[in-house]
Amino acid sequence: MGVGNARSGESRSCDETSPQCQRCLKRQIPCSFLEDAPEGLSATPTNLSIHDTATPRSLDYQPSDPDLPPHALLPPGQSQLMNQTPEGDSAPEPKRFDLLDLELVQFYSTRTYMTMSSRISSHAVWRDTVFAEALRHDFLLHGLMATAALHKATMQAKTSDAYAEYSKVALAHQNAALAGYIPAVNKPNQDNGIALFCLSLFLTIWAFASKRLPEGLHSVKLELNQGDSPGITLPLHSPTADFIEIIMILRGIYAVIRETDTWLQGDIEELLRYPLPGDLPPHPADIAEAFNLLAGVADDPKLMPLLGGEHPAASRDFFLEHLARLRDITRCRSVVEWDGHIFSWFIMAPATFIHSLKRGNPSSLILFAHWAAAFRCMDHHWWAIGWAYSLVVDISALLDPIWTPYLEWPRRQMGLVFGDTAHLDARRVA
Repeated sequence: MGVGNARSGESRSCDETSPQCQRCLKRQIPCSFLEDAPEGLSATPTNLSIHDTATPRSLDYQPSDPDLPPHALLPPGQSQLMNQTPEGDSAPEPKRFDLLDLELVQFYSTRTYMTMSSRISSHAVWRDTVFAEALRHDFLLHGLMATAALHKATMQAKTSDAYAEYSKVALAHQNAALAGYIPAVNKPNQDNGIALFCLSLFLTIWAFASKRLPEGLHSVKLELNQGDSPGITLPLHSPTADFIEIIMILRGIYAVIRETDTWLQGDIEELLRYPLPGDLPPHPADIAEAFNLLAGVADDPKLMPLLGGEHPAASRDFFLEHLARLRDITRCRSVVEWDGHIFSWFIMAPATFIHSLKRGNPSSLILFAHWAAAFRCMDHHWWAIGWAYSLVVDISALLDPIWTPYLEWPRRQMGLVFGDTAHLDARRVA
């Protein structure tokens, strides 16, 4: 209180003992000391101008002035006076935020990140590490918001305006993401390596969720069209044909991993983990029996000519090799944490197997049908739901009836084949 009374009793006249007269300067009033100043000395020296914005005022030391209220207490209309612009300069446009974009960022940070993988240990990477990279690379930030928009769209009725709006926003962000991704992916480096890898993963989510490739993706040189791969001879836009196109994205991601592997270090490495052999249990009896039946294809004289290839022995070995890989990898269907490992069957497959699928080779399609049935373990992901059923139904229609016995297990998994009705009736009676 004593200090306040003393300050209120100070003289309001000019402090002519000070060559810079701080009181007059702060009050912006004529200074008697400077009225007779030598020519060239301004009444408001430029190095003391209240309009000097070279340094944020919050970082300058300004002695408190008893005649002005604290900045935080100024009414909103008057607080702008604290940041006046020099006369003649236009005031800067106020920073505005797109509320829909903020909504998508918030939705990704609270909901969508948890749906990217079933492995809990990877959730923090999707939420924090990927988001931090998105703040450094606009194309990844657009990719993140596109993924959140697609997620929100799937939660709306397909006939609703909200579904149409979120789908439209998702497409806009996809296009913006690809505009930055496509030129960058051909020039990976230490700065953008992690961002390219993350957006490649988002691309797969978009393709699965939309059941088609994002516009413009075909121009990305990620081995999507390399290797003199034959064209797809399957029915155009059939579920199987569309899925094989998505598989090409997956294999393109593997190409990105190879190109950026040097820089995929730190927390992001969690997304590259694979289960150890001991992490996956053996198949239950019904699945083991289905694979044993499938192995009989290689010795069925009626089916041997359908294995394809000019050399029957080589075709038989080719079939059994991929059957063994399928049998091993699909053990992940029993462990939710590792369900995403099921994609490894395609990612690591040689190009010759992918080509045989594109050509509609029956022996490759029957293997694919069993993979699709196992892929049902991913139905709890919003972006993968429904694919398993569509693929098994489509492959069943593509294959000759001679393959029907080998399709029983995949069809049973989809609810397309029922058990012995007499047995069911007996259970009801009991």
